[in-house]
Amino acid sequence: MNPPKIRPLRKGKSPRKVFSKGRSSRPMSVGRQLFESVLLLGFGAGAFTFLSWLPQKLDAMVVVSEAIADLIRGLSQLVEAALGLAAIILIALLLVLAFVSIIAGTIRLFKGCSRLMRGTTNPHVKTKRSASKIKR
Repeated sequence: MNPPKIRPLRKGKSPRKVFSKGRSSRPMSVGRQLFESVLLLGFGAGAFTFLSWLPQKLDAMVVVSEAIADLIRGLSQLVEAALGLAAIILIALLLVLAFVSIIAGTIRLFKGCSRLMRGTTNPHVKTKRSASKIKR
């Protein structure tokens, strides 16, 4: 079978570009490039100077040991808080379970009392004694 011949809708020189790249960015001026390079070099030199001056003012081992001690204290507080929250959730679940059991027990008690007050049993329900007498 021959495929149908479909004519293009537009008769232009080139098809339309859907994913065309936008305008190309202008190249950076030389003055701006030099200014940025001087700023980056100044920042790097200042950072190295600060880092070389820092050990004179601080004892690095004391800072590291205090940071580790603070981290351990924080983790222990986090675990303690998580255990406390778990205990609260457990107590709340026990409270809900107690309410449900009290409500269910009350409903069963009322049903049992109402069956005792009626006094009549359903004749279609067979007890174990009557079922055992029939089998003999």
